[in-house]
Parts: sequence; C-alpha cells; structure tokens
Amino acid sequence: MISEQPIEFHLPSVSSTNDYAKELLRRYKYVFVSAMHQTAGRGRNGRAWFGDFGANAYCSLGVRHTSEKSVSDLAAFMAKGALATIFTLRVCSPDTKFRLKYPNDVQVMMENGWAKIAGILVEHEFLGSLCTSSVIGVGINNGQRFFPDTINQPCTSLRLVGCDIDVSKLVQQLKSDLVQTNSMQTDEALRCWVDELDILGASIRILDDSSEWVVTKVMNDGRLVAKNKVSLIERTVTDGDSVRY
Repeated sequence: MISEQPIEFHLPSVSSTNDYAKELLRRYKYVFVSAMHQTAGRGRNGRAWFGDFGANAYCSLGVRHTSEKSVSDLAAFMAKGALATIFTLRVCSPDTKFRLKYPNDVQVMMENGWAKIAGILVEHEFLGSLCTSSVIGVGINNGQRFFPDTINQPCTSLRLVGCDIDVSKLVQQLKSDLVQTNSMQTDEALRCWVDELDILGASIRILDDSSEWVVTKVMNDGRLVAKNKVSLIERTVTDGDSVRY
C-alpha cells in the first residue's frame, strides 16, 4: 500500500495512458498519467476506446510493486479502479444514478435503460510469475456527443446527461479518488466492489450462450460462479466473458 501522492504527467496526446504509465514505472514507483487524447486507447479484450480530442478523461494510475502480490491483491486493482470511477461520477453528478457493471464498466441510467459512460482497464506486468507493476486505466465520457456503431452497446457522456464539468476538474477528482481507493486494503476493496456490483443472485446471460445463469458467488480473484437455471451446472465466469444482466 502506497500512502504518498503519485508523480503526475499531463499530456496533450499519447497512444495510451496505460502504456505511458508502464514506461514511467521503469523510473518511478508511483505515477498518474492523463491525456487530452489517446491515439490507440483500448478497452477489455483489445477493443478500441474512441474519443474526441479534449472531450473526455483518459487517466492511468501506475504502481511499481516492492513485494509479492497475491491473486486477490491483483484482482483488487480492478475493484479499486471501478470504485474510484463511480465515486468520481457521483461527486460530479450527484443527482444521477450510476452503477458498476461486471467486470469493468460504469453505466448511467437513461430514459431507455442503462448506458455505458466509463470503462476501466487494469494491466499487470510480470517477471516470470512475479508481478512487478500494475496500472489502472480509466476512461470517462465527459463531453463526447457521438459514438461509433462498433461499440455495440448504448453509450453516453456526462454532458449528455446534463452535467457540465471542465475535463481538468474531472481528471483531478478522478486522481484523488484513485489515490484514495488505492490505499484500501484488498479485502475492503473487494467487499465494496461486490456491494456496488449488486450481482449476487442476479440472472445473467453469457455471450454465445443462450442459457440463463444465476450468480452465486464472487471469488476473491474477481471471477464469478454462476449456476445454470435449468441444468443446475455451475461454471466460472471470467473477465474475458461478456455478461449481460
């Protein structure tokens, strides 16, 4: 757990704030990177993250590890990033309803249902089996007005839900919340994440599977355990699966 403030780097444009943070961690032990634009931003499973120049928040918090991390410790980085993001959104737009969607999205309630407004991408660097560093990347749609069809889900931004906030203030609030959640103990972060997900007992569908499943457990490594409603067979759902609920 790191208590001090990270060294900050604010850039006009970068390929990816996560990639830049990884490079910085070769020289520094704790960094925060933000950019007005990403030329190669990405989400989970290598999906592209689109955004207009200067319109949105693109940030990464990077930590170089000085001790061995457990599987739960590493899973907690996703929890910490997700918690920081939803805390930031609630501060910026307190009258708006946000929720976490497993494993790495934040959604906002619209008239026609839930829409994605932010995403979290956590990446770890390893030397053999030893994790040497972790980076929490966050993208929040702030002023974005249009979204490409390739995203394959409803998306929106803070501006489109009626919140007008300067992107620099959004970035600083996010940095503050990332630093705060990064200081949380693993068990506390995972417990708060599970509470915010509110997914235990929920009916879910898994992409490429027409069956309905019920979530029975969130494991300490971040994976879900789900039971088939008909066959009662249990399966593990990983962050590589696309889940609808």
